Amino acid sequence: MFNARMNKFSLGFSTIVVTLFWVVPLSADFRVKPYLLAPEPDGVTVVWFSSHNQPGTLTVESQGVLSEYASTPIVADTLTYHPAELEHLPDTANTDAPYRHTIRVTGLSSDNPCMYTVEQGGKVFQSTLAAAPLMGSPVRFIVFADCETEPESTGKHTNWPQPNGDMDRVYPADQTEGFKQNLNVIQQRKPDFLAFAGDLTESGGEQRDWDEFWRHLNGDYGIIAGSTPIVAAPGNHDGFGGPGDLGRFGADGHRRADEKFRAYFQTAPNEYNPPQGYHRLDFGPITLISIDSTNGLPDNSEHDTNWYLTARDHGHDFNPGSDQYRWLEKQLADAQKRSKFTFVQFHHVPYSVGPHGFPAGDAGHDHGEDNQSGVPMQALTDLFVRCGVDAVFAGHDEMYEHSVIKGGHETLPGDKPTTRPHDLHVLDVGIAGDGLRGPFFGPGGRHESEIGNEHQVFLAHHDAPEVWDGKRLISGGKHYGHVEVNVTQSPDGIWQARLTPVYIFPLMDAEGTITGWERRVYDDEVTLIHRPIAH
Repeated sequence: MFNARMNKFSLGFSTIVVTLFWVVPLSADFRVKPYLLAPEPDGVTVVWFSSHNQPGTLTVESQGVLSEYASTPIVADTLTYHPAELEHLPDTANTDAPYRHTIRVTGLSSDNPCMYTVEQGGKVFQSTLAAAPLMGSPVRFIVFADCETEPESTGKHTNWPQPNGDMDRVYPADQTEGFKQNLNVIQQRKPDFLAFAGDLTESGGEQRDWDEFWRHLNGDYGIIAGSTPIVAAPGNHDGFGGPGDLGRFGADGHRRADEKFRAYFQTAPNEYNPPQGYHRLDFGPITLISIDSTNGLPDNSEHDTNWYLTARDHGHDFNPGSDQYRWLEKQLADAQKRSKFTFVQFHHVPYSVGPHGFPAGDAGHDHGEDNQSGVPMQALTDLFVRCGVDAVFAGHDEMYEHSVIKGGHETLPGDKPTTRPHDLHVLDVGIAGDGLRGPFFGPGGRHESEIGNEHQVFLAHHDAPEVWDGKRLISGGKHYGHVEVNVTQSPDGIWQARLTPVYIFPLMDAEGTITGWERRVYDDEVTLIHRPIAH
């Protein structure tokens, strides 16, 4: 069933019309081409943005029957360019606020993807869409973080520290190419949805950075968002106004950035999707919960993930007692009864040897503190274990690191509460397309520190050693990539979730020039088994 459904998607891809855009000429009315959000068992939301205030038409073809919808354009005032950006634009003829179009398509099937066509201002876009699968269906999704798109990524090569060697090497491909090749491999795998654990953009308050994001997701670099729903959690960079006059983490800069994120990803609020932006997705046999980790309270305390933001600027605390925590606790308890597997994504990785693995503080890494630390997120570990969360996906430290919290006990739902041992897997998947960091403390780290990550079971920096033949890399190393999750049921009825850490390997010639790319897997694949609750 899984392969049949995926093959139907591949048939749909062949008919997609690609419209190239950067800063879109006035004659091209798609500012952002159609993409998919909020998949549910009977429908999905289609969103696009136009330059002009005129309705668009969405046509869905299902089993020979055409259904037609007309959109209502709503001006998206938050998606304008800051004056400081204008001098960097090659064309300022089309910089007014765009118009958002949102249509909820219902009556869909998960087994029979439908062709859909959007006509807007004389332009046409075609792709496929489907409903979320039913409980008994297999699921494939892909999760990563830290693509941090910006126009400056083209030509920008990230540092690529060598284990016990050169700390100032640069990666052979620039960040634009790295993210593009990552998405190319992902699209070939035909996932059911794509999950972002934050830092989609370099500066969420810069409209140019969002233009670059959509250039990758549904533009001239790739078209995956037109047929694959996006599930996004915010990162600290998504709330960053931008450097200098763009406002940084000041109140105005952060508000502008946060509003842009919401304009692109907020759907109609309901029980599972509050107005604050944290949300829950039930998708076949799994539940994925996305939470907002971008500012803990009290301000400038050991519980705070961003010492630049105040409660006034961003009040979505995640610590016990907060509104978000109470919402999360309720959703996890319900998911524990409903789903075969429960996953959580947020941005700030709680266990790490990277720069944000230092405890919260403002003294700097040389003194063992970080003002955007992920350590405060450890406050949620007990809840995750108690409610049977299988894996947490985060980013922020821009490395592939896998930690396992062992020895905890899951509380089973029911009239007579009982417990059973439960391991919690925590994966830093911040390797989408920005940095490729090595450790900041511990073996081979940049800073002397007595702290460490006792829960670490795999770190690409050490556990995937590079093998070279002269100037040609043969195997191993830190690369751009993602985690692929495949949830399937065996013939004897046992559900399993296979977590596969994928990296996109640059094939090289004898001179070290990249000649192609290949999908490879780190030696850290994990298979989780669902254990039914006896009643």
